Formats: sequence, C-alpha cells, structure tokens
Amino acid sequence: MPYFKCTFMNEQGRFFAKTLFSESRQGLEESFRNADEKLVRVRRILFHDLSLPRLIGHQIKYHEFLLFNQQLITLLRSGMPFLKALEIIAQHTKKGMLQEILSKTAVDIRNGTQISDAFSSPAIPFQRIYKASLLAGERSGHIEQVLDKFNQYLGKITQLRRKVIGSLTYPVILFSFMVVMVLVIMIFVIPKFTSFYEDFDAQLPGITLFFISVSTFMKTNAAAIIVLLALAYAGIRLFERLRPAIVIIDRLKLKIPLLGRISKENAMAIFTRTLGILISGGIPVPEAAEIAVESFANRFLYQKVRHLPTAIREGRMASDVLREVALVPPILVEMIQVGETSGNLTTVLEESAVYFEHSIDTKVNTLISLIEPVIIIMLGLVIAFMLLSVYLPIFSSVRVIE
Repeated sequence: MPYFKCTFMNEQGRFFAKTLFSESRQGLEESFRNADEKLVRVRRILFHDLSLPRLIGHQIKYHEFLLFNQQLITLLRSGMPFLKALEIIAQHTKKGMLQEILSKTAVDIRNGTQISDAFSSPAIPFQRIYKASLLAGERSGHIEQVLDKFNQYLGKITQLRRKVIGSLTYPVILFSFMVVMVLVIMIFVIPKFTSFYEDFDAQLPGITLFFISVSTFMKTNAAAIIVLLALAYAGIRLFERLRPAIVIIDRLKLKIPLLGRISKENAMAIFTRTLGILISGGIPVPEAAEIAVESFANRFLYQKVRHLPTAIREGRMASDVLREVALVPPILVEMIQVGETSGNLTTVLEESAVYFEHSIDTKVNTLISLIEPVIIIMLGLVIAFMLLSVYLPIFSSVRVIE
C-alpha cells in the first residue's frame, strides 16, 4: 500500500511533516485542498516498512486494537473531533499494519466516506462487528459509548481465547513429546537392536517380534505415511471447498470427547456476546443476528444457524429458531426465550455468555486434571513395553548360556 511523506504549513506559517497513506498522490492532494493546513509537498515512500511482522502479518493483534480504541475513546470524550483524534493516533502509532489502516481510514473519512464504511479492512479484528458498532454510534451520536462497549467485548473475547489456549498448551506439549519420543524409539532405537538380535540362535518373544515388525514398517513407510496423511487432509479440504454444503473436518472437531464440548460452548459464548453488544448498540435484531452468526468459526455450526436472520425477518422468535438446532444447548434457548418475553434480551445474552465462559473454565480445568496423568501413564507404559521388548531377549539369552 502506498505511503507518502507530506509537508504541511499551518496558519502560523510553521512547517511540519506527516506520513500518510493514500491510493494516489492526486487523491491525497484533493483530500487536503480545503483543509486548514496547506499541503506544500508530497513525496512517495517506496519502502515504508519491511519488518518481518509487516511482511507476513495479515491481521491486527487484539491487544493493539484494544489500545487504539481506548486512546480513541479518551480523545473523543475530551471533545476532539473523530477525524482529528484518528490522525493524532495514527501519527503516534508505530509502523505496521495498524498504522497503515488508520492512515488510510483517516484519508477516506477526510474524502467524505462514512466512518463505519471507512473501517472496512479485513485485518481489523471482528471487522463486521466493529463496523456495525460504529454505525450504531453514528446513528446515536455517542460513538465513544459504543466503542467502550466494543472494547469490553473484545477484551472478554481475548481473555477467553487466551485462557483456553493457555490452559491447553501444556497438555498439547506433553502429548507431542510423548508422540515424538515413541517415534524416535520406534524408528531409530529398535532397528539397532534388530540387527543385534539377528545373531541370536533363539526364538524371540512375541512382544519383541511385534515391536520389531512395527518399527520396520514405520521406518520403511514413514515418509509415505506422512505424504498420504497430508494428501488426505488436502483432499478433504479441496472437497469441502468444491462442495461448501459438506463439512467434514469441523464436524469431526465437535465429536472429540470434551474438546468438542469446549469448542461448542466457546462458539456460543462468542455468539451471545456479539449479539448482545450489537443489540445494545441500537442495531435491529435481524441485522444483529446476521452479523452475529458470522462469529461462528466452526463452519458446521455456522451452517446450522445461518438461517437465523432470515427466520427472524419472517416474524419468528430467535428462541424458536434455535430450538430446532440440535447443537444449540437447551439452556441457551430457554434463556433467550426469557429475554425475548421480558424485553431484556441484552442482559440475558450477557448472562448467557458469562455462564458459558464459567462452564468452559470448569471443563478446561477438568481436562487438564485428567489429561496430564493419563498422558504420563500412557508414556510410561509404552516406554516400559518397549524397554521390555528390547531387553527381554538379552535376559533370555543369558539364561540359555548359563
């Protein structure tokens, strides 16, 4: 994306420089034609940022976007116009994806683009939700209040995501270590003993013959197995892309014991929070539901609930529609029905999100308490059987010699 080094002169005759984004030099000059500061010179910057995160990054980090919104809220509450606040933040933001988007957005707004439309980059976290929040703020005239609610939403989603990932990191590392250790022993250690056993004039135990055959098979076909697994995964993904109505991998994820329930409840927590913040911001329920269903990262879940906005527009209650989806927890349906009948839907959605987050905490803690001893016991048993298969023929041969 093109950047330009711009030199301005203010009303007091002082010169100052800014680095701004624009689609073209002409567009940049046009946007400042009637501004208070006079645009004196424009110079194209060929290499604005060649850092590794800039080259490979595709989305703004959540904590960076949280900080930007907090700064924007503070400046707006002080009475500063939105465009001026945005330009100040962009000027003091370090080089990267966020600064690039803020600079482009500021130029678009100066050219007359609506604020909510200007924030259209897919690199923005939860872009559709953020855009809808800005639209609600524009309609109500209280953008800072709506942004504050979005910041709370983004903070809770980020906290939930970190908690789930952080809690599952150790079990995943432990399981990966077990798999790697077993593969190393099977592929590199046992074959060394196999050549040693060939000189034995004795019948090897069944457990030793079993591990030798498995080791020989894995050493001979390891590369082919890896290639076949990769091709199978790529083939399933290609099939899903050609036939969008068929979802295989995301459906299998929901069938994993305990992890599937955690994934489903995490999706429900994000959905209810999204729907709640949009409705509280003044977005009508059908439009809010249309945006909220996009928060389902699992495509199988999304397919099951994507008809919700259409059904609401046809006059049906959201609780009645969700009751027909088997994957939606019954307690969520009942809570939404209570919110619809009492006219307090936003509060009920917030409480539903809190309920699912607490349920996720409980399940994650249960998973960790179970998976650690299970993996350790499995690792110990597998290694014990391997060592037994390796040393049992040696002990047998020693007894024969004696």
